Amino acid sequence: MQLCFLVGDVRALKARFGSVYLAWAAHRRGHDVHFASADDLSYLDDNSILGLTTRVRAGDYPKPAEYLQALHSPDAVRAEETLSRFDIVFLKYNPLLESANHAGSPVIDLCWRLRLGGTLVINDPEGVRRAGSGMYLADLPPEVRVPTLVSRSAPRVREFLKALDGPAVLRALSPREGEKVFYVRRRQKANLNQMLTALIREGYVVAQEYLPEAEQGEKRVILLGGEPLRCGDVIGIYRRVPLLRGGPAEKAVETIGNRGRRKRCSFGAQEARLCELLRPKLLSDGLYFASVDIAGDKILGLNVFTPSGLHSLSELYGLDVAAVVIEDLERRVRVRLAYQTTFDPEAADIV
Repeated sequence: MQLCFLVGDVRALKARFGSVYLAWAAHRRGHDVHFASADDLSYLDDNSILGLTTRVRAGDYPKPAEYLQALHSPDAVRAEETLSRFDIVFLKYNPLLESANHAGSPVIDLCWRLRLGGTLVINDPEGVRRAGSGMYLADLPPEVRVPTLVSRSAPRVREFLKALDGPAVLRALSPREGEKVFYVRRRQKANLNQMLTALIREGYVVAQEYLPEAEQGEKRVILLGGEPLRCGDVIGIYRRVPLLRGGPAEKAVETIGNRGRRKRCSFGAQEARLCELLRPKLLSDGLYFASVDIAGDKILGLNVFTPSGLHSLSELYGLDVAAVVIEDLERRVRVRLAYQTTFDPEAADIV
C-alpha cells in the first residue's frame, strides 16, 4: 500500500502525534509511507499535484520516536512525487491551527481535486471543510447538543447568557493553538466585557452552556468508519481530565490544546447512543477517521482534522490501536481495487 501523510510541517512532527504513530505502524506492516508538508505542494497546469515527500529508509524502528528520528535525519529519502500515485492520501492538516502566514493555504482545495481524480483522501476534503466551520454539530438532533450561540454581537451574547441563567463557556469560532476558553459564571458581569472584546476582535464567538460533567473531564471516543474504534474487546475511549488551577472561576486559564491527564473510562449506553446518532452524518460526509468529545449525554466537539488519542489509548490499555486503523485502510484499498473504479464503496456504506 502506498500511503502519504499530508501534514502542516514534517519538521514540526512529534513522536506522540497520531500521524507519526499511524505511519510507524504502516511501515512496520511493510507499506511504503511518505510525508509531505503543506508548503511543499505544487499544482500543475495538467491538473496534477506534486509534493516534495520524505520517507525513512528501510529498516526496523522499534518505537515511534526512533521512526521519527529517522524521518528527520539527513539520511531520509526526499523526492518529488505525484500525489495521485498513492493509494491513500491521509489529510492530517488543520488550517485553523496554522499561523497567519498560512491563511491562504490551498491544501483542502488541492485534496478535493485529488479526490475528484480518484485518489482516496482521508478525510474527505469536502466533509472536512464543512466540519471545520465550527457549526457542524448544529445538524445533529437538539437533545444531543449543548445549547449554543454563534455570533459577533456582544449584546446578543449577553442576551444568550441571561436566558441561559447558568454557567457558560466563551471561545472563538475558529480557535488557534494557545487561545483561551473563558468560563462565565451564572449572571457574571465582572470582566465579561473584556472577554467579549478579546474574542470579537478576532471574529465570531461561540457561547455555550457549561456542563457540570465537564468538571471531571470529557470522554474522548476515537471513531473509525463512523463507529467506535475497537481493538479486541476494548473500545477506543478515555477521559481527558483538564489541568485547572483553583475553582470554576479559574477556568479562564484553560487554552485550546490543553493536554491535561488521561485515564481509562467506560463506554456505556449514553456514549453508544451518541456515536450511533453521529455515524450516518460522518459517513455521508466521508469523515472516516474522527474523534468526538462527550460530557454526560451531550456531544461537546468533533475533531476531523487531526484526531488525537491513539497514543493515549496505546499507553492506557497497552494495545496497538494504530495497527487496527492500518488494517482497516488495507481493507478499504482492497475493496476499491476489486471495484476497479474511482467509486468509493465506503462512502455509500456498502462495506
